[in-house]
Amino acid sequence: MRKKSFNWFALIMFVIVAYFVTILASQQIHLSHVSESQHMADKRLEAAKLENDKLKKQYEELQDVSNIERIAREDLGLAKQGELPYQAAK
Repeated sequence: MRKKSFNWFALIMFVIVAYFVTILASQQIHLSHVSESQHMADKRLEAAKLENDKLKKQYEELQDVSNIERIAREDLGLAKQGELPYQAAK
């Protein structure tokens, strides 16, 4: 009878397979983190684009002299020379 010897080939194959499985799992975890970061960056980009559009609109409004006068009168309480500012009773 042949004596049962330790199967080195099976052990080496098990170690190799386990190594590749751990590498695959770590890559999947890393990819999920990257995907989450990409999603968050996309949200921040969209918010920045909306803010940029809003600021562009405000800038365009401030290029018109009549809008500047309206803001000066309503928000700052200023008046043209010779005018008396009017404030409604509260």
